[in-house]
Amino acid sequence: MNSHIMIKCFVASSVMFIGFMIGLTATQYETLVDNVTRLTKHVEPRDSSHRKQPNIIFILADDLGWNDVSYHNSSCDIHTPNIDRLAKEGVRLQNYYAQATCSPSRASFMTGLYQSRHGVDRALSAADAGCLPSNLTVLPQVLKRHGYTTHLVGKWHLGHSRRNCLPNQRGFDTFLGFRNGAQDYYRHHHGNPRLARDTGVEYFEGFDFWENETAAESYTGQYATHIYVKRAEEIMTHHAQNGKPFFLFLSLSAVHMPAQVPENYMDQYEGHITDPLRKIYAGMTSCMDEGIKNVTDTLQRLDIWKDTVVVFSSDNGGAPKGHGSNLPLLGHKGNYFEGGIRVAAFVNSPLLSKQVQGTEYSGLMGIADWLPTFVEGMAGGSKDHSIDGFNMWDSIRYGIPSPRKEYVHAVGGNCDWKHGDGPLTMYGTIRVGDWKLFIGTMGQVAWLNKKPTTKDSLLQCSQSSSRLYNMRLDPYETSNQYQKEHKIYTTLLKRLKYHCRRKVQYLPQIERKEANPRLRQGVYTPWLDDWDELEWHPTSEDVDLFNARYITWERFCDTTRHTENDNSTST
Repeated sequence: MNSHIMIKCFVASSVMFIGFMIGLTATQYETLVDNVTRLTKHVEPRDSSHRKQPNIIFILADDLGWNDVSYHNSSCDIHTPNIDRLAKEGVRLQNYYAQATCSPSRASFMTGLYQSRHGVDRALSAADAGCLPSNLTVLPQVLKRHGYTTHLVGKWHLGHSRRNCLPNQRGFDTFLGFRNGAQDYYRHHHGNPRLARDTGVEYFEGFDFWENETAAESYTGQYATHIYVKRAEEIMTHHAQNGKPFFLFLSLSAVHMPAQVPENYMDQYEGHITDPLRKIYAGMTSCMDEGIKNVTDTLQRLDIWKDTVVVFSSDNGGAPKGHGSNLPLLGHKGNYFEGGIRVAAFVNSPLLSKQVQGTEYSGLMGIADWLPTFVEGMAGGSKDHSIDGFNMWDSIRYGIPSPRKEYVHAVGGNCDWKHGDGPLTMYGTIRVGDWKLFIGTMGQVAWLNKKPTTKDSLLQCSQSSSRLYNMRLDPYETSNQYQKEHKIYTTLLKRLKYHCRRKVQYLPQIERKEANPRLRQGVYTPWLDDWDELEWHPTSEDVDLFNARYITWERFCDTTRHTENDNSTST
């Protein structure tokens, strides 16, 4: 008799004994049996392959819109048959959140922390002196302790001002890709006209493609997505031979601007998509879809698919200038409406229980949950109580309720602000259960790729700086319940203030003239010494160009402040 049957026999006999001892009625006894049966269905037999540490592949798309995968919309104008198949055969995460921009999402993924607790609150620029704080332990470092080999292929975007900011210094055994937030897909250059203007130079552009810490100019002329997929195949082939578990972070630059793709990927959209930039975007998405198929085909050809977990996610919602679509969600990259942070994501693996394969999972989850899910759930590590993430592996593979009850998207400003103090000086967004609260002004936010047809189609700066939505009943954020559900508002505001008081100091928002690659043979190499950022202070020569650029709502409006006039109790 195997252990699975023994457990069920033990549970059944225990239920009979308990029912007899406490004198349950027949109806009560039947209810107890039903409840216990429902719980024990998640106890599955495990063979030796299930006890083996799985290979972990995390595929992160860049700026992919919610509506740009056809499994979210059968009438979608973009074809993603391979992504669709993997999603429909796996577990689709339908209540899953990333951050609003690139760097904060990657920092939360790497640390298991909320944005307010790792301090990376904006998309880092090419001249940014800050990087992911070196005092934080990150995912590849932890996985290496548990016997994994770790690889990063593609986009880094967590800082490169100092050598100790770079991927190989943060736990990755190998790195092939670029360090900035975007690049030319063929030339592998990153240019930034704004930095040139703001730092007073005429040219701010340089080469940014690396094999570990060596400039890899031999890849010039090759399309980036093709390079990344080929390297992923090489990594998988190597590990199939040595049998050691590996973690592959396939951090694609697609479908981030600039709009570039080989012509053949656009052929299928000829006459179907008339917007030329949307057509290129569609081609970039199809190229990515093909690459993901090549990755999974390689896993199966090497006979390591059975020991592998594949996760797919976008780093944020579709971008306004990138021609992505987040319909029917409101908002876009850069804000905290659903279109900016609720992203396409799924898990596929033979290690998922049969009962969840081909299903949707509606439990609350965020990008900060992957670190404990991979480390505690898959690698055999222990629980880390210092992080914000939850181990979601059992929830995903067995379909049991999420341990997460809330998710903090952003918080800052005056944590002690209360009603009666005058203008609102605190900002933030939090999801608690079915409810989502915004605090702060939020600017003009529209549905992407849809012309406004009603007054509610465009939110204006003059609207209330407090907004409360029931995400179960109103997933498209059309009806502000702030005035009607003030008790719920007060409860969520208290939670937001609790997290506000736990936040760390955000990275100094400083850009340095010394970052200009023209000063270093046209290549984006580190330009600062390896100093401890916790003891560093900007000098008068530093160029302070930010002002909470990506996180505070003030960026979307002018300096308007809204006073909340109500009779609620102080929180």
